Amino acid sequence: MPADSAPTPRPILWGAGLFAVAVFLVSWWQWWTFQYGTFDLAFYVQALWLALRGKWMVSLLNVPLMGNHAEPIVFLLAPVFAIFPHPMTLVAVQTLAFATMPFTAWRIARRLGVERPAAICLALATISTPAALSIGIYEFHPEALAAPLLLLLIEARLAERSGRFWLWFVAVLSVKENMALLLVAFCTVGAVVEWKRGRAWTLRWHFAPLAVAAVWLLICGKVISPALNAGNVDYLQLYGHLGKSGGDILTKFFTEPGRLGAALHAALTGGNLLPALLGPFLLLPLLRPRWLLIAAPLLAQHLLSWRSTEWSLGAHYPAPFIPLFWIAAAEAVTRMRAQRIVSAALLGACVVAHVWWGPALALVSQVPLVTRLLAERAWKAQMIAAVPATASVTAPVPYLSHLATREQLVSLHHILKGLKTLSTATYKPPSASDVVIIDAEDEFTFSTEAGYYHPRMRTAAEREVASSDRLLHEYLRPHPWRAHRRNELTVLTRGASAPAPPPGVTPVVFDETTTLTSLQLVSATPGTMQLRLGWQFAGERTRFPWMMLVLSDGEHLYRFVKGAGAMEFGAGAAGEDWTFVLPPWMRPHHYEAFAIFYDASEAAWREKLPPDDGTFELQRVELGGREWRAGE
Repeated sequence: MPADSAPTPRPILWGAGLFAVAVFLVSWWQWWTFQYGTFDLAFYVQALWLALRGKWMVSLLNVPLMGNHAEPIVFLLAPVFAIFPHPMTLVAVQTLAFATMPFTAWRIARRLGVERPAAICLALATISTPAALSIGIYEFHPEALAAPLLLLLIEARLAERSGRFWLWFVAVLSVKENMALLLVAFCTVGAVVEWKRGRAWTLRWHFAPLAVAAVWLLICGKVISPALNAGNVDYLQLYGHLGKSGGDILTKFFTEPGRLGAALHAALTGGNLLPALLGPFLLLPLLRPRWLLIAAPLLAQHLLSWRSTEWSLGAHYPAPFIPLFWIAAAEAVTRMRAQRIVSAALLGACVVAHVWWGPALALVSQVPLVTRLLAERAWKAQMIAAVPATASVTAPVPYLSHLATREQLVSLHHILKGLKTLSTATYKPPSASDVVIIDAEDEFTFSTEAGYYHPRMRTAAEREVASSDRLLHEYLRPHPWRAHRRNELTVLTRGASAPAPPPGVTPVVFDETTTLTSLQLVSATPGTMQLRLGWQFAGERTRFPWMMLVLSDGEHLYRFVKGAGAMEFGAGAAGEDWTFVLPPWMRPHHYEAFAIFYDASEAAWREKLPPDDGTFELQRVELGGREWRAGE
């Protein structure tokens, strides 16, 4: 029976179904509870939503869809998105595409002559490897589609079906511009390996597709990117440590090879990309170096970058390597006598490898947090739902995909960073949005590792960049704002501000521009506290004290971050109302409450937000010696 017409074994059907259901449910949970940590999904949601309305400029990156990456395959999702205009529609498509891999792998393994039990194990390995789960639950990115599409391309090539080969070849090209590098290597290595099959064969299966891939790469680099990107996303800066320009990097490759070696050493010792791809496949891909040569250009692109996410699992970058390393392992198995034993061991290694490299353990560790996440999600969703559908919005990273079906959406991390994406060029924000959302405990937006949140600094281009707090203040202060503050979340809406309260404490002077004039416990009911803060600002503000509420039960201290004080106000008197609701995981008790003010930008840059000690503490203020009782 031909390999592509053999019935699919039930273990593969069950495995693929379980993978799809589990990945989609985990993805939905992470999205639903505001745990997504990048703007990828939001970018494609906004791009498709605008495209369906005849608009192309995506405000999140200030580029059209094709200006970020050349990914025309995304447009094929427009009809599905038009019917189901929900962010998780894209995640569902990605999940289903990944779930096809065991079926394709089964057919390939049988075509290669692998025994049925061994072929089942090999097929299931495509979705059991840690890289597959990691990519599956990582939001949405078109590059993830490279994994199932490349596997289909390999199958078509093995079966020598020209029509299908070209269909999947063009599909892979349309995933992302750098897939052209991989396909050029695919055709070049194939031409060398199969040179004995004659000129006509080589022209048909290798030179013709190689030319198409090379021309597409040239068009992307010389036409599409310069015309549509216009410097808004500077991917060359990922290799700024190797040289100042493409030509300089190439020159230094020969004149200063130490730079290349240092970059590779950092990636191989600091990341887990290669071990997480080779280890689960029992290092068998090393026995078939042909496929490693094909992967080499793309591997070099990632390993030479300074961005650690490119050398590690956790994002979409490993996707193209899964089918290449898998087919190498499958071909190695065909040359072994104990196919069943080796294949079963390989599948077992893929499962066990999650202990070291996969996200499975991290997901399990979230189980005790379910109650907390559900409670937070309820009130956060309620506050976000109040944002008008037609309003322009500036929001933190985890909230972007929830608000992406609108024309004007700005990521708060751009405001905080002050630089364009992957660039040393100054980011010039548009006029402040109708609504600005700030989550003071959002570790993704207020990320010091990514450089989004920082004190005053100087860039590699010798350009001064104000502190993140200052940048956000300058963005907000030209307009009056009506604030709704609850716990760590603040929603600012254009409108009249609350009046400043009368003085209520001994003035706390942070510097000559910032004075706390009032800190009143307006009400304290079981489980809820409402505070009113008064400020007096003079001239240009130079300090932006963050407040942390600390509760003490006599044995433990519980810290909760409010965020920066009155960030939206310029000179003069200002007032803030802040409501804090006790989280459900804290036991009923009489808590003594006090406030700590600290310098967040310095603390976050050197330590973490909020700081663990008093090094960056500016002031501690008792809340009138009152006790606050948690409700039953």
